[in-house]
Amino acid sequence: MARLSVDFFSAALMRTTTLDVILPVDNVGDAMGVDWQRRHDERAWDRRDYPGRRGPFKTLYLLHGITGNHTDLISETRIRALAEEHNLAVVMPSGYNAFYIDQPESHNYYGRFIGEELVDATRRMFPLSTKREDTFIGGVSMGAYGALRNGLKFCENFGSIVSLSTAMIVDGFEQIISDDLFFLSREFLTSTFGDLNQVVNSDKDPARLAADLVYCDRPRPRVFMACGNQDPLAQANRVLADKLRGIGLDVQYHELDGGHDWNLWNQALPQAIAWLPLG
Repeated sequence: MARLSVDFFSAALMRTTTLDVILPVDNVGDAMGVDWQRRHDERAWDRRDYPGRRGPFKTLYLLHGITGNHTDLISETRIRALAEEHNLAVVMPSGYNAFYIDQPESHNYYGRFIGEELVDATRRMFPLSTKREDTFIGGVSMGAYGALRNGLKFCENFGSIVSLSTAMIVDGFEQIISDDLFFLSREFLTSTFGDLNQVVNSDKDPARLAADLVYCDRPRPRVFMACGNQDPLAQANRVLADKLRGIGLDVQYHELDGGHDWNLWNQALPQAIAWLPLG
């Protein structure tokens, strides 16, 4: 299992950005076999006996939460072990604090970056499957919102969506605005989402995106949602899951004991990986 850190210049962001990649291109068993063969019969050894090229790999694009970066999921979860167990490639970009949506005024097209450019770029770099049904997007908190928003908006690219503790705030800004946290301040939310009165029923609203893709008969991603029963966002997640089901999407919703933290996400992530069509 290889772990790589990649810097590349993004047209959507117009700057160099960094991502971590977990790639199951090797394993201990293969290395032990090569070593045994060379030690026991060096004369018959042929370098063509090394394990061949692997792939194409099913791929999960996994998005971090607010205040985080591309290293969060590696350092805080068992995603590397889970990827190795399931022979899954995982791509973890940096989304800064932008909720993975487009902000044209500053040329930060995070939605375009996540939903289109990142998929195309990593497929050119690595032996990843190009099939929609083998391509998944997921995240935690802000990243869960970004996964839902972009998984639905760019539904031709993603077959499944994993959304853990979705920061579903777009239909209740006035109820959450507070100066106690910068990311709940009116100034921050307006700079991120634009006119807060125009977000519901826009392409920043997952329910509207789901309704549009069903109406237009576009591909329908499967959705896995999980949330803690003590999470302040639990009710918003329940409502969203019901809305998506009512629109016609295949949604699994799980409520676990816990809050909005890594303990909860470490419970939910193995369940989500097991739910993906990896067989």
